[in-house]
Amino acid sequence: RFEKIDVPYWKSAPHVLDDVISLGQYRWDPIPHSGKALTWIDGMRTVTTAGSVYTQAGMATHVYLVTKSMEDEYFFSADSELLVVPQEGRLRFCTELGVIDIEPKEIAILPRGLVYRVELPDGKPARGFVCENYGQKLDLPGRGPIGANCMANRRDFKTPIAAFEDREVKSRVVIKWQGQFHETFIGHSPLDVVAWHGNYAPCKYDLRDYCPIGAILFDHPDPSIFTVLTA
Repeated sequence: RFEKIDVPYWKSAPHVLDDVISLGQYRWDPIPHSGKALTWIDGMRTVTTAGSVYTQAGMATHVYLVTKSMEDEYFFSADSELLVVPQEGRLRFCTELGVIDIEPKEIAILPRGLVYRVELPDGKPARGFVCENYGQKLDLPGRGPIGANCMANRRDFKTPIAAFEDREVKSRVVIKWQGQFHETFIGHSPLDVVAWHGNYAPCKYDLRDYCPIGAILFDHPDPSIFTVLTA
């Protein structure tokens, strides 16, 4: 049912360059937005890779450029989970398990195998970074002696409310597997999961909720909720 397609700028490890121009440190400007219509799939640009997608070890980093919402088009990766860090513009992930909106200063995690569609809720171009993790799923580290008082709290990671689509329409589904991309067409929206439970779900986190160790507190939209204690 699947046919292989070419997604030229989304690379997977191990990716060997034909030639190394020179050694040393480099700096580069933000990748400019293109005049072309780029969806989540077409607009991914790989920066670097490490490890191997075949052995499920390592990762890749990408920059995404999105100028067009996916329409009756869906994607899932059988290779990895994705950590999405927006830099500019808002994104909407319409997933099998519900809808997640993210904006700059927020991050989102899309688990391996999750089917979703990416939209631009404001109709404006979006740009940001993606960490593609081939290995063991991302998890919060233990906080040791600092206990429950600092860093990122599990309660602040938000999962979506169940939502589904009941639409009989021709839909394109793209899968990433073993570093290759394939497509198939089905006669309905795959986002037809009515309910779900468990902990293998997409989530998002507001970086403004992060609390560092020490006397400097994170920025909050309503600072009056905090009381500053001095010795």
